[in-house]
Amino acid sequence: MIQFSNIASTYNEYLDTLYSYALHLGFDEQTAMDAIHDVFYKLCTHHSSLNEINNLKSYLFRSLRNRLIDIKRINRENTTPFTGQDDVSEGLPFQLHITIEDELIMKEDTEEICRKVENVLNRLTDRQREIVYLRYIKEQGYEEIAEIMQISVAACRNLVSKSISKLKESSLTISLLLLVVK
Repeated sequence: MIQFSNIASTYNEYLDTLYSYALHLGFDEQTAMDAIHDVFYKLCTHHSSLNEINNLKSYLFRSLRNRLIDIKRINRENTTPFTGQDDVSEGLPFQLHITIEDELIMKEDTEEICRKVENVLNRLTDRQREIVYLRYIKEQGYEEIAEIMQISVAACRNLVSKSISKLKESSLTISLLLLVVK
């Protein structure tokens, strides 16, 4: 049986990462925190299944993503008539925001680089931006990403490959791109 102290330490360890992920998926701060709390509530109430979790980090990311999708579906059903055609999980608007330390580059250079990086990122689809974030910023493995995004490992590898190919077409190096993305 999992103890409260284990859940509390897990919460403290992953809160910032999960919160950042939810914000990148386009949710507001309150919804992000509510969804994270829902995930940890589920952990507390279904503690017997924790023994079956192989990778806690992937489990938390997948659970949060699924909870946010549920919230988006509920909100959509309350505001628009259901058409049966919308797949909410395909339409999560994953956003990557640009940050660069002013000490590293002069302001005008920073603005130019940010414009170039934003142009490159805008060439990617929402899912491509999400997979680049998970793979290269959060350093998730292909199996973990496939589980989080609920796609096959082969589809995950293919999506990463297509995303990287698109990024390589730009004049910016991948390392510079990842340096400026928070």
